Amino acid sequence: MKKHTFIVLAATAVLVACQSKPTLQTGPDAEVIDGNLVRVDHSRADQTYIDPNANFRKYTAIMVTPLGVDNVEIIQPGSSFRTAGNRNWELSKADKERLQTYFREAMERQLSEEGGYQLVDTASDNVLQISAIMTRIAPNASKDDYRSRPAGRSKVFSEGAGKMDVSVTFRDSETGEVLALTKNSRSGSTLWGINNRVANLAEVRRAFTRWAIQIRAQLNQVHGQE
Repeated sequence: MKKHTFIVLAATAVLVACQSKPTLQTGPDAEVIDGNLVRVDHSRADQTYIDPNANFRKYTAIMVTPLGVDNVEIIQPGSSFRTAGNRNWELSKADKERLQTYFREAMERQLSEEGGYQLVDTASDNVLQISAIMTRIAPNASKDDYRSRPAGRSKVFSEGAGKMDVSVTFRDSETGEVLALTKNSRSGSTLWGINNRVANLAEVRRAFTRWAIQIRAQLNQVHGQE
């Protein structure tokens, strides 16, 4: 496995630069949260904050914690996409475990296998911890299970699976100090198609992969790689 010196610049690792270069707000009107995190303008994420005094150069490895799925707000689909007598959309224990597995697989594949970055499971003063929490999902149709779609139902079509929001925090793994925070939304396909369990899970995998690719792309940019 290739090993790189882990350096994160002020744009922070989860972002890919858009047309305007990411810029840290300065001056008396700069938006600051939690006392030390300053807003970054022109990032691809919806909201990004970073500690301008953090020494990211000290980190030589990454620890990815399990995706947080315990407090997900669920926006129920509109009535036109709900079948008669269906139940509200819920995340079962199996659903949550599947989401955590898919997220972990995407991060391992893109950071370790594709990027060659060292992933560890133990906190240390040289380890940067990346923690993601799924905060909200907005499915575009009723859930594809026997409780929500009665037997003999017709096929359900929608414009993609829906939308999900994720918050990602970068911490010093040893002290727990928050060094950066980003909040982002990801929508599924914009094309109309069949809405079922297989298609929806495929969109979730693609969304997690795109997030992981963004992280890897920024790390590669830092190291002068393609």
